[in-house]
Amino acid sequence: MKILHELIKKPWLTPGADVGADLGAVALRRPTIAATGLWIYVGVATVMFSLIVAAYVLRLGNYGADPASAADATSSLGWWTLAALCGIPLANDWLPMAEPWLLWVNTGVLILSSIAWQVARGDLRHGRMDKLRVALIAGGVLAFAFLAGQLTVWRQLIADGYFAAASPANAFFYLITAMHGLHLLGGLLFWGRATAKVMRGAEAAEIGTGVNLCTVYWHYLLVIWIVMFGLLLIT
Repeated sequence: MKILHELIKKPWLTPGADVGADLGAVALRRPTIAATGLWIYVGVATVMFSLIVAAYVLRLGNYGADPASAADATSSLGWWTLAALCGIPLANDWLPMAEPWLLWVNTGVLILSSIAWQVARGDLRHGRMDKLRVALIAGGVLAFAFLAGQLTVWRQLIADGYFAAASPANAFFYLITAMHGLHLLGGLLFWGRATAKVMRGAEAAEIGTGVNLCTVYWHYLLVIWIVMFGLLLIT
């Protein structure tokens, strides 16, 4: 009977305990259908971004290759064979893009947004609801600032003549940044729901799952952006 009592005991309801902090910690650990759905979504998104990277590298690898040259044929035979199988046209039309300094600023802003979410997660775990509100607002505002910065980069590049149809490099840049931005915009919808609940005075147990999943999602999008941004820089 003692073992059964230990199994069904709810420590967060123990008299004298820090109920807010314990509920926050339990909510962060509790597996939910939403958590499973997030991981499935992350898996699908990872496959999609991986395909974009593969297509980018493949198209870049075909640039400048000349099948009539013995040296080039030896080094790029694999690219030409795979491209032919995939029906990808081969042309020397890859024109490097400019690297606006604002992209570095945007990257820093996204890092700060991810940090704000991690702070919010810690505040929730310890039941600091007032600080949680500030961290959530900061995380969302910084995310909106990142998106605004990305749109500003688009406007600058278009004004300088870097149109999507002008070069495959341009098209890939707009595709990568657009896909990443749309994923972040989707995350902001859930940020809005979580923030609205906190502002209405919701308890830690009610918002714990949402804050936890949003934090994981923000970290994931940060990693995806760093990988994509690094790929654009080195190529």
